[in-house]
Amino acid sequence: MPNRNYKEIFTTSFDTFKVFNKLTKTESGRLIASAPKTIWQILNHLLIWQAYQLNQLNNFQVESDLIEPDTWIEDEECESQAELEEAIQTFENQISEFVDFISNLSDRNLISLQNLKILQDVSLHLSFHLGEIILMRRMTGNYPMPHEMKNFLN
Repeated sequence: MPNRNYKEIFTTSFDTFKVFNKLTKTESGRLIASAPKTIWQILNHLLIWQAYQLNQLNNFQVESDLIEPDTWIEDEECESQAELEEAIQTFENQISEFVDFISNLSDRNLISLQNLKILQDVSLHLSFHLGEIILMRRMTGNYPMPHEMKNFLN
């Protein structure tokens, strides 16, 4: 069997599209009409979910299965801009951990089907919630429209 390049397979799976770029405390806690959660709540949900998945990938003992409703915090907004920036930094560190994990994969390392499934689940989950945040930020005029993305991402 040929050696797969897992980094190439997952090359864009953990692109965050600068979704938290210039996010403010006020914007992160704004409840938008018809939106079930705030950006702050979604960010914290991602932090909890991703920490659990990283623990699984790193073979840390997890006490129990993750129960999705338990990953949502009640606080709609953060206490300060510093708290928001700390959460964003934790998020970015988690994304880097996933990318580093993928960079070290090879068929010779006997990558398990379970780990590939975790990586797929994380990338799909991330994609869903980043799309939510992008839409919410666009609705408030705080994120570029599709035709402006090329310049924004460069």
